[in-house]
Amino acid sequence: MSGLRYSHVWIDALFDRTFYSFPFENADLSTGALTGSLGFSWFPKQDLQITFNGSTGFRAPNVDDIGKIFDSEPGSVVVPNPNAESEYAYNVELGIQKNFKDKLVVKGASFYTYLVDALVRRDFTFNGLSQIEYGGELSNVQAIQNAAKAYVYGFEFGFDAYLSENWSLSSNLTITEGIEEEEDGTDSPARHAAPTFGDFHVKWKREKLSTDFFLNYNGEVSNNELALSEQSKDYIYAIDENGNPFSPSWYTLNFRSQYAVANNVNATLSLENITNQRYRTYSSGIVAPGSNLILGIGYHF
Repeated sequence: MSGLRYSHVWIDALFDRTFYSFPFENADLSTGALTGSLGFSWFPKQDLQITFNGSTGFRAPNVDDIGKIFDSEPGSVVVPNPNAESEYAYNVELGIQKNFKDKLVVKGASFYTYLVDALVRRDFTFNGLSQIEYGGELSNVQAIQNAAKAYVYGFEFGFDAYLSENWSLSSNLTITEGIEEEEDGTDSPARHAAPTFGDFHVKWKREKLSTDFFLNYNGEVSNNELALSEQSKDYIYAIDENGNPFSPSWYTLNFRSQYAVANNVNATLSLENITNQRYRTYSSGIVAPGSNLILGIGYHF
């Protein structure tokens, strides 16, 4: 399997200098990229599959990246950077899947992504100054810029078990690590690498009714595993025993079901976060909702 795609992005931004005396009046961006993918799937045996995939991708700076000014954290302010360029990604993945007599399917994969000119927030200058007064406070100037490099790698594991005609189990676990290069050439944890996460499902199905009782899990990100830009954000993260910000692990127990009332009508019932856990997804500024009850009726024309 293979494919090619060409993408092009244009941005023409005008800056109102009434509020801030920007050192520029406009930012023009015109960037394109040819991306592609190539994948192989090999069955050395009928019940064994080996896959390999390679691909490239890019992300052009968006309006937020080049044209906003805001207070990112106490003592710092992010200013527009009209010179930001696209970041490029090169990805490879190797996977294997084994079917044991249609009763158990075990799968695993490893992946690696290399980012060139990664868009990250770093120290910057505004009108030649590294610090400006913002909101009545002297703040360090930062901007979204192209870093030298960054890379993300990890592993995925999962299985599907069919216990009977009615009962089945499934589970997935993903372990990810990310590194980005700092301005001085040293390596530090990447900000946008997800923590370890997984799920476990117990499913039951009979005639018109299907149910799924499942657990969602996210692992801990300790303070020294946080990106340098995140390690001082005590207003987003929890505080560990040493008084340092960190992202604690969390889990939720959930239930969802569906009943076929008629050929074209389905009724659904879902319970989310049954135990009413208080948690916050990694790097989010908003605490997740508590317990939810969701009822729905669907009609298919």
